[in-house]
Amino acid sequence: MTTSSSAPDPAGPVFISYRQEDGTDITAELAWLLRAAGIPVWRDRDDLPPGDTEVRLQQAIAAGISAGVLVTTPDVANSRVVKMLEAPHLLQLHRDHEVFALGIANSVRTTNAGTDYDAPDRLLELRPGTLSGVNQQPTHRDGLLALTRGLVWHRIASLRERVQDSDQTFRLSLQTRNTPQVYDRTGDELDIRLRPSDHDRLPSGDGLRDLKDIVGLLPDAVTRSGADCVRVSGGAHLSVAFAVAAALPSSRVGHMVILDQRGDIWASDGEARFIAQPHVQMENEGVNPSASSAGRPSVAIYVDLLPQRSDTAFTRYIEDNRSLLVAWRHLTSSRGAVLNPSDGGLIAADVAARIRELSYENSNAEVHLLLRCPFPLALLIGRLTNTLRVTVYEWDDSDPTGEDDYRARYVPSLRVRAAATAGAIEEVLLP
Repeated sequence: MTTSSSAPDPAGPVFISYRQEDGTDITAELAWLLRAAGIPVWRDRDDLPPGDTEVRLQQAIAAGISAGVLVTTPDVANSRVVKMLEAPHLLQLHRDHEVFALGIANSVRTTNAGTDYDAPDRLLELRPGTLSGVNQQPTHRDGLLALTRGLVWHRIASLRERVQDSDQTFRLSLQTRNTPQVYDRTGDELDIRLRPSDHDRLPSGDGLRDLKDIVGLLPDAVTRSGADCVRVSGGAHLSVAFAVAAALPSSRVGHMVILDQRGDIWASDGEARFIAQPHVQMENEGVNPSASSAGRPSVAIYVDLLPQRSDTAFTRYIEDNRSLLVAWRHLTSSRGAVLNPSDGGLIAADVAARIRELSYENSNAEVHLLLRCPFPLALLIGRLTNTLRVTVYEWDDSDPTGEDDYRARYVPSLRVRAAATAGAIEEVLLP
């Protein structure tokens, strides 16, 4: 194989080279972390078509890759494909192109249980020290997160000039319902993809945990790119959309626009504030002075902004949680029609102000947020919730287990706090 026919694509995927016999689990975990961080992945099991190995690899690399990772496990020594095809090719790209990043995930241990940093050269039959300058991390969770972080920073540095030439706009694609694979990439700076769920309605709990561990990289990625606007496209579960936007609060990122599935633009509009001619009205509210007083108070707010009312799941939620809530409110659209995307910023500002008001009126209560609204609004509301503690829910109408109540319900998904130093997602609540 030669590298002369194809130069690296800074916005392209990462190619993962590994030995299936003992590297599959490590590679799968790394691939999901990279995808959750927004980096597309080339992996043979997911993305390479059937056929001759060398031809398939040439096709993959010719399509444009941004980086490579060598997953070094003991059985790599027995892989001709890794030693003779993949590793030399990735190493040559790394030597020839400054923009091409190379990393190593190393599972080989020394006799005292430390990482054997000489193992990659030895197992791949390279001259000692050949890989000494490559970012090399152990294959436990923290090591794979460190490797992911390094690849994100390299990607953003490589794309910074492009962002500056695109009106300082950082492009982000977000999907939680597609089956992630390399052909799903958009060419944006980041394409966030989560593990597919085996549930009809709810996102993958493991995918949410991946997102929790890397979402703290997102605001720094935008800052490092020099962008002053984030453009989001795609579609996702509303709890994920809310959390991703909370990681990019208006206090950190000046402007956000969302391109919906129909091609319409929804744009942010300043900070949370009440609107003189609101598009949102309070349908009803309730208080419970005798609510449980242990710990921080809790309030609930149901944001139902779709044209046809659907109160069943919210009614069930209040029945089940009334004793824990000091107050709750139900918001609906005052127009009773399909929302106009051009009003999205004003609607989000008004909703966020009402959420903030309910929390502040009840001793900075934790907000339990039930969203029934378009995907863009979940994003626009989420970025205006800085300083609030929010538990965000997902709607579920699947058949119940061990009970006879078939009404739809709201299920807690994520605990979110935009100001948290470790990242906006504090806890994953789905199993």
